Amino acid sequence: AAKHFLLNMAKYFNQSDIDEFHDCFFLFGREKGVTSTEELTIIMRSLGFSPTSTEIDNYLNEFKKEGKVDFASFLDIMHQHAQKEKCQQEIVAAFQAHDRQGTGTVPAADLHHILCKFGEKLSNAEVERLFKEAGIQPRGQVRYDDILRVLLTPIPDY
Repeated sequence: AAKHFLLNMAKYFNQSDIDEFHDCFFLFGREKGVTSTEELTIIMRSLGFSPTSTEIDNYLNEFKKEGKVDFASFLDIMHQHAQKEKCQQEIVAAFQAHDRQGTGTVPAADLHHILCKFGEKLSNAEVERLFKEAGIQPRGQVRYDDILRVLLTPIPDY
């Protein structure tokens, strides 16, 4: 069963990723597995993921058996969460498509259009408020790395 499981996970992660997940899992979870939200949060964030406290709670509710999450279940969590975070790469790709010169910036007007027309559409007033708070000039250029950092950084839950 364990061999079948690892072969199944190999569809989603390469051996290097699985090794990294294993090392981090057992560094923090030791032999007992992961038993708390704090442990799971530290492990996932150490691996470069940004789960929210709600996501962590949901993962523990779904995958915790006999008071702990074992490594096999942790790989399931990582697969599930990686699918959620893949959308971040899609956002970067959308910005890059509007960055015609490859400068790392997009016209504010394009950003305004994207925010009003795609995904969770914002109203004109919401976008204007966002621009004002972020110091974005309506006719200027916006560094999308800065916007992404603000949009994709989870709100601390401590």
